[in-house]
Amino acid sequence: MEINTGDVVRHIPTGEKWVVAFVKDGDLSWCGWPEGWAKISDCILIKKATTDERLKLLKEMSEMPTDYDHRARYARSELDLMQLRKAEPV
Repeated sequence: MEINTGDVVRHIPTGEKWVVAFVKDGDLSWCGWPEGWAKISDCILIKKATTDERLKLLKEMSEMPTDYDHRARYARSELDLMQLRKAEPV
């Protein structure tokens, strides 16, 4: 089963459980601090997010008050592609 935003995984090398922020090119970025990357092959899926859970997390990440965090940029881009992001005031 494919790992995606909002899913819960266990990172095998550390034993930590993470909520997935997003997946790109065989790597995943987790929610929480510090931000970072891990190989999908080092993770096992524990719980698959529902569509509603995935959208909720994307909206939360898109509202992060910085453009420096790659998770916020990803979420904004995904929501724009889905046409679900609120328009920014001009």
